[in-house]
This record gives sequence, C-alpha cells and structure tokens, in this order.
Amino acid sequence: MSITDAMIGRWVLDQYVVRAKLGEGVMGAVYLADQPAIARQAVIKVIHPWLSSDPGLAGRFMAEAKAASRLQNPHIASIYNYGRMPDGTLFVAMEHLTGRTLAQLLQTGGRLDATRAVGITTQVCEALNHAHTRGVIHRDLRPSNIMLVARDRGPEFVKVLDFGIAKPVGFEGVDRASAKPSSAQYLSPEQISGQPVTASSDVYSLGLVLYEMLTGRAAFVAESAAGYAHTHLHESPLPLAQACPGLRVVPALEACLMRAMAKAPHHRPQGAGLFADELWSALMATVESSQVPTPRLKSPPPKASAVAGAVFVGVLVLGGLAAATHFAVRPTLWVDANDMSRASETSSAAPGATPASVPASPVSPEQAALLAKSVSALEAEFQRAIVLSDQPRDRIDLAMREYQTTVANPPADRDATAFRKAVLVELIVSWRRRRAEVAPTDRRLDELEAIFLTMPSSYSPAARKQLLLQLETPTPGETDADQRVYRRLIAWIADYGESDEPIEIINDDQPD
Repeated sequence: MSITDAMIGRWVLDQYVVRAKLGEGVMGAVYLADQPAIARQAVIKVIHPWLSSDPGLAGRFMAEAKAASRLQNPHIASIYNYGRMPDGTLFVAMEHLTGRTLAQLLQTGGRLDATRAVGITTQVCEALNHAHTRGVIHRDLRPSNIMLVARDRGPEFVKVLDFGIAKPVGFEGVDRASAKPSSAQYLSPEQISGQPVTASSDVYSLGLVLYEMLTGRAAFVAESAAGYAHTHLHESPLPLAQACPGLRVVPALEACLMRAMAKAPHHRPQGAGLFADELWSALMATVESSQVPTPRLKSPPPKASAVAGAVFVGVLVLGGLAAATHFAVRPTLWVDANDMSRASETSSAAPGATPASVPASPVSPEQAALLAKSVSALEAEFQRAIVLSDQPRDRIDLAMREYQTTVANPPADRDATAFRKAVLVELIVSWRRRRAEVAPTDRRLDELEAIFLTMPSSYSPAARKQLLLQLETPTPGETDADQRVYRRLIAWIADYGESDEPIEIINDDQPD
C-alpha cells in the first residue's frame, strides 16, 4: 500500500484523524482531517518523507512553523499544531476554510474591477503587514495561496494560506532547469538571483497578483522557470491598457502598481501597510477633465549647481541616520546639511563610516515642510531627489539598501513611522544638495515615468498621465523618440516636483 493510502484513517498527535486526500505537490500532500474532541475539521499538510529526512529543510520547517503559529490575524489561516509523526514525517495542522481561491476565481470569472481588486489586495496587505512586523516573510504569495471566504452577504473575506510552510525559497538550492514554472511565476527578482528576501519581496509578488486581477492575464508568461527568471530580472510588465485593451484605471493606481513591481526592492513601497495606503489613495484620486490644463512646457529654471566634493553615499546615508536619531530625541534640533557635508568630508570614505561629530541647528522651513508629509510622499520625493543627483547607479543602490535596512530596524523605544520620516527628511535634504547640472543617463524610462507620476506636486497624477501619453506619441519621421521622452521627463521631474503653485505647461514642438 502506498504511503498516500496509509495516511487515510491515520491519527495525528492522537487529535486528528485523516479522512481524505485533497491534493499533492512538490513538497508534500494535503489532507482533510477531523478533530473529534472539539468537533471541527482541519487541514493536515504532510512533507514527503524524503524531504522530512533532510536536516536543513526540517530545521527550517520547524522554525518557520513555530513563528507562523504565533501569527494571530483574521486574514491569516491559523496553524493549530506542527511537528513530527512517529516515523519522522513532518506535518502541520491548520485551519480548514470553505471558499475558493483567487486562482479559481480568476480562472472562472476573468478580471476584476479595480475596487474589488484593491479590496482583496489590501486585505492581503493586512495579513502581510502583521507577519512582516513579526519577522515572517511569506515568500510564495500567489493566487492559489489567497482564499476568498464568503461571509453572509458582506464582502468576500480574504485568508492568506501557507505562512511558514517549508517550500523551495526562490532558486536557492533549486535547479532552474527542473523547477516547475508555476513555482517561479510570482517570485521576486531577489529570490531568483539568490539575494536576501525581505518584506519587499512579498510586495512584489502581491503586485503581480494585483496586475493579474486588473487585467485578467499574468504579468509575465514563460515556458520554463528559466524563462520566468529572465522576465523577472530584465522585462517590465505591459502597461495596463496594452495588457487589456479598453481597460481604464486611475493613473495614480497604475503608477502605484508599477512601483510595487519594480525590479529593485528599494523602488517598491517599503512595507505592505504603506502599499495598502497608497492603493486606496490612488483609487480615490479623480480629476475632472475640465481641470486638466492644456499641456504646454515652460522654460526650465536654472539648475542648481552640484555640491563641491564627492561624498560617498554610505556616509550621506549614515549621517542622515545619526541625525534622525538625534532629532527623535530632541525634536527642536536637526543636523544642518552643510554641517553634515563638512563632517563627512573629514571622515573615512569607507562604507559604513559615520561622522564623528555632527553639529545641530534649528529645523529649517524646508525640513519642517517635509515633516508634514506622509511617508509615501516622502519616499516619492526621495526617489525624485535621487534621480536628479550626480551619483552613479551603484552608489544610489547602496544608499537605498542601507536606508531599507535601517528603517526596518528602528530603535526599540522609537515609533517606527516617526523614525522612518526623520530618516527620509534628512536624506531628501542631503540628496537635494547633490543636484546635477547634467541630466543622468543611467535611468530607465519606466522608472522615470513612475517617479513623475508619484512625486509630490501640485500637478495632479491624472494630468501628468495625460502629459505622458502626449509626450510618448511619436512625431512623424522621428528617429529617436526615446531620447526626447527621456530628456523631457528629466526636465519635468526637476521642475514640477514639490511645487506649491499651479504649473503652466506650454506646448513645445521645438527640438531641445
């Protein structure tokens, strides 16, 4: 008799009796079980014996199951028990849910309207945010792991499955040629490339799921796991209107979605909670067509000169962090950017170097105005300041990684949001001082478009979207449209961000 048949009727922990097999996958099999003592059903997931005997996988399984069993959130399927059976087989007993998965819904019903899709996504965000703040990363978020539970006549209720269940993590230890394509369709670029997996990885996967809900088609389609690896690392999803002709989505919502699917983790919303806030804000963003001004481009103002002396970005970042910590303790003080630059110039240029002494000065009007903004607005302005800097891509990426790591571990006695805002404000001020006289040349067009659509500005996202559509319409006979679009986007990002006055855009058909 096979081991699958042997499971039927078997008791687990003297609490659960297995009744039927529900399915089987790469890692193991899934069974429906009764728990007679309290008259409820449960789902038992059993890891294949040949995997259960792997010490590395078994250790990770037990650690993750322990962490996941402590997650207590309405949107997370509860774990009741976990451990080893007498024969050494690993198992986990979890909540049995009645409903259908998001994958089943998409297969039978096609795409969803934006309000419903965002409603599902933000419920998933609530589950992720709860888990991420407790150190648990899902790492395998996909439509089949999102259950929709009907509750009377109210809106469908989301439950996220498989937190803390051992699974192949990206391509770590997995042969790309033999891995199933389905296991790679929703993985983040950092999972594929073997980089550290963070909460941002789950945001990326959730972005792919939202894209599929809105368009009715997957963001990426490939024949193999290696094919998916290439798309995740090197290709961008089609704009929504191209993926689904006739689809009309609020421009701010599309910009938020594209940001979530950015290749670099630091370009995505820094947390599932922030992603949810941005989605709802974007969904509510509407503009009357009569309010959209006639697109015209005014002459750009003179560029600010770059700060003399190249200061390594690691010093800028850590200088900002020291300032943020100081500001958090004494709200009336701040680190002046010029003082920080002078301190940085006398410090070591090695990564991780921190200025030995940083004088404090009163909060400037610029810093006070920034502190009044939301975290998402500050992150968008940080991206804007960075793209206009004179720093090369590798140093920018280093700075963003250090920012990510720091804000993910705020001081124990500090409010995480206030700490993040303090860090962002200091970094924005510092990067603004590094404004380049010559436009950068190593940015991607889709990155520039996302920054232009999400940056703080008095010019509405809908109006900016209209400008982009007109800008991207090629002129008859034009041979280098991308360069024209690139130069104009840089100019718009420079001139139309952080503006308190309405912007008059004047049509300019003359060559630069």
